[in-house]
Amino acid sequence: MSKKSTPKNVPGYTFVKTAAGIDEFVLKSNGLRVLYHYRPDTEVVTTNITYLVGSADEQLGKSGIAHMLEHMLFKPTRADKQAKITNGSAMKFELETGCLLNANTGKDRTTYFFSYPTEHMQTALKIEAQRMTDVILNQKVLTPEQGNVLSEFDMYNGDPYFALSVQMVSTAFLSHPYGHEIIGYREDIEDFTAQRLQQFYTDYYRPDNAVMMVIGDIDKKEALEAVKKQFGAIKNPATAIPRHDIREPKQEGLRRVSIERNSSTDILSIGFKHAGMGTTQWLTTLVMLTVLTDGPESIFEKLLVDTGKVASIDSAQEPTKDTNLAIIHFTLAPNQNHGEIEKIVLETIQNLTVTDVAQLIKKTKARIRTDELFARTSSMQIAQELTEYTASGDWANYNQTLPILKKITPKTVVDCMHQSFTTNNLTIGTFIGK
Repeated sequence: MSKKSTPKNVPGYTFVKTAAGIDEFVLKSNGLRVLYHYRPDTEVVTTNITYLVGSADEQLGKSGIAHMLEHMLFKPTRADKQAKITNGSAMKFELETGCLLNANTGKDRTTYFFSYPTEHMQTALKIEAQRMTDVILNQKVLTPEQGNVLSEFDMYNGDPYFALSVQMVSTAFLSHPYGHEIIGYREDIEDFTAQRLQQFYTDYYRPDNAVMMVIGDIDKKEALEAVKKQFGAIKNPATAIPRHDIREPKQEGLRRVSIERNSSTDILSIGFKHAGMGTTQWLTTLVMLTVLTDGPESIFEKLLVDTGKVASIDSAQEPTKDTNLAIIHFTLAPNQNHGEIEKIVLETIQNLTVTDVAQLIKKTKARIRTDELFARTSSMQIAQELTEYTASGDWANYNQTLPILKKITPKTVVDCMHQSFTTNNLTIGTFIGK
């Protein structure tokens, strides 16, 4: 029987659905979700585990704890201590095999991945299963890593763009936990204790809050049996997974924030709220931002950079489950005024027509489609994109990216521009160098 025709009734699992050549199963013993995707003739496997917890799950005074815990999962487990592995099995595995490994924290999820030759799959899964529940968290282990994260915060906070973004999201969101950056506030990081991290770890790092992805050159039955072997005996806590249920109050006017620092940099940043990932509006917003800001043919590169009014333009749009804030940063050229640039930007957007941008939108869609198709040739990039769709609510929306992109028209993009940049949807920030 070929790998592609391996049956869906794998012992110990419940089959859920198939989309885009990806099968979803649930491990009966503990509710761990498993996504399997076969990538033949590569001799490479990526195993990627996504925990459905991120900075949006943090309480006031505990911002950054999800990111802090991500760092701690590279520390030794109890099994490592018994085996006298001082730096943790993950780092030892990387050193010995040359595999790729990393982790990152988002607003709705935290993700860990290994990418390696197929023969190492059992070892990678064993390491991942051990650190799901058995990482040693005490003050002795925490304190040095806490110092590293504080240094990371200081590095980021010294960046004018980051500092302004922090203030903008906290101004844009009055109630929703998207109102703080993933790394958290310095004061909260300073106050972390091992006990706080242990409680967060116990609450969220559990099989029924995780999605394991196995993508690559491995037989489906073999992959699922390996996951079951390593994860099947792990039990969930008796307590429910803590979740917030917060609705952001309606915005009723333009919001502003300003930072003044000793700096030679002046920045105008315009933020606007947009729908979560997996929606047509999220992808339309991506097309819109690309048309407005990305590359020498973009609207504002021609209007502001080529004319010497702005030194550079950058934009950011996060893949999140709920409505979030996208931001465009304009770095002002010398002797330019924040207010004048703001006026040019907002008036230009409101005056843009379908005729003005139709050809540029066509090129942009083609480029995004090409990038998407290229990304789908790599097990690691497939896992990265699936991670964001999983965290936003339904991994199967991965199958809808290209059909949605195809349906986006110049009119829908222009309508998105006009709706996004209305007064009641904007947060504007200025960084003033003194």
